[in-house]
Amino acid sequence: MKKTLIVLTTVVVLILMSACSAQPNANQDVALDELAKELLESDVFEEALTPADEGIAKKLYSIDNAVSFQLYVGSGATASELALLEFETEEDAKAALPLAQERVAAQKKSFSSYLPGEVEKLEDAVIEQHGRYVVVCVSKGDAGPILSDYF
Repeated sequence: MKKTLIVLTTVVVLILMSACSAQPNANQDVALDELAKELLESDVFEEALTPADEGIAKKLYSIDNAVSFQLYVGSGATASELALLEFETEEDAKAALPLAQERVAAQKKSFSSYLPGEVEKLEDAVIEQHGRYVVVCVSKGDAGPILSDYF
């Protein structure tokens, strides 16, 4: 009886622990406007970023099927950039991730020839998929704590 009680208690604890550490729902809705505002107002970026036209954003990233695409860029004197993309499905976001990685790789190549000090930021860039969302954050600071509040 005592062994059974111990086994049952262990199982319950394991179930509770796994429920607490589970990933957020991949189908959750994320308020990208709020996320962008919070990141842009934080000290993550060393300069003010400005919104880019969605058409330009789609060309720069070679992505044209995003439901929502917000791109914020710096002056060109830094590699700072924030891209927040929402897709219809998780599969669409997964397919877009390599394109976002290619954008950052192209920026590395470009910046290495005229502002090599910016390459380190590009190497440390956040390029992540969270369910139906893709996030690219090229910054001097750690955007991780803010992103973890949303994903």
